[in-house]
Amino acid sequence: MSAPRRLLISAAEASGDRLAAELLVALQAHGPVQARGLAGPRMRELGVEVVARAEEVNVMGVAEVLRHLPRIRRARAAMQAAIDQAGGDQAGGDQGADALVVVDAPDLHLPLAARARARGIPVIGVVSPQVWAWRRSRVHRIAASMDRLCCLFSFEPAVYADTPAGGFQAVWTGHPVVDRLPRRDPATVDPDLWALLPGSRAQELRRHLGPFLQAAALLRQQRQGARFLLASPSPPPGLPTWVQAVPSVQELSACRGALTKSGTVTLELAVLGLPMVVAHRVHPLTYALGRLLVRQVHHVALPNVLADQAAGHKVDPVVPEHLQHLHPPALAQELLALPPVQPVDLSPLGPPGAAARAAAVVAQVLGLPATG
Repeated sequence: MSAPRRLLISAAEASGDRLAAELLVALQAHGPVQARGLAGPRMRELGVEVVARAEEVNVMGVAEVLRHLPRIRRARAAMQAAIDQAGGDQAGGDQGADALVVVDAPDLHLPLAARARARGIPVIGVVSPQVWAWRRSRVHRIAASMDRLCCLFSFEPAVYADTPAGGFQAVWTGHPVVDRLPRRDPATVDPDLWALLPGSRAQELRRHLGPFLQAAALLRQQRQGARFLLASPSPPPGLPTWVQAVPSVQELSACRGALTKSGTVTLELAVLGLPMVVAHRVHPLTYALGRLLVRQVHHVALPNVLADQAAGHKVDPVVPEHLQHLHPPALAQELLALPPVQPVDLSPLGPPGAAARAAAVVAQVLGLPATG
């Protein structure tokens, strides 16, 4: 039996931790792998050796990052040291690395990727930075820092078509969200059951939970007997009696509609077939900088972004969205007006099996055999 391949892997957010864990599970079909790196709870459950904990860097937004810079720098320094130890011919045993996998978080991971590649360690990226939305000039830096890039959306590899010929390849592997949730049965929908998804980070709950609960209370004034499920792995205390906490989106299939923050969760709801209203608030500094930098995207909700990309121009939103100004009466009315079905085009996400396709890319770089 051949020795296990040695993999450095880094994921900085909860969604990245999940993607990395799904990738590692699929990679087991190719052969034995020893993994260590910047790891979240799902990766740690799989036995990934901790170089640093993803919770140390799991913050979003410019202002939030500034507040947590010391711990982010510590985690980054730990990964830099691991890359330096693994690089070159002198590294052996468990301290060596046959490849580095970086998941999302480009501001953290692009410098780490360049550092690894300079030391002769092949680099695979999972999740393309949103260069189609802003800072498109980064495509050349990405190509220079990585050997492979696994793209979640079908339109992303074309963005890298003009990068210089060489070892870099951008590959559409698809989005694992397609595998996570079955399409719900409309016959099981309870017209008095609704969903709230304010987020799980402390700053998300601080900005979203109040307006979401106020909108829910206003909806109850018009729909007697309305009940709500709040999806969060760490539900906040003191919820009203008519709000029940559930651990995940999987528990929401019977809901009539959802009020949700922005992010990957909107794709999960779309795959589930649950109509949604998207409402999102960030720190004012983050919002102001975003308005200055993001010029090519007109929406924040991913179903609407996908619709714009498919059309090649701005189109009417397929899901209602509210950014920064979360007015509870308007949110309640949007929820009540939701259609039974929202026409979200999921084809850019690809067919089932995204994690297995990404694992095949990593396995090829590692020199592991393909599966049948």
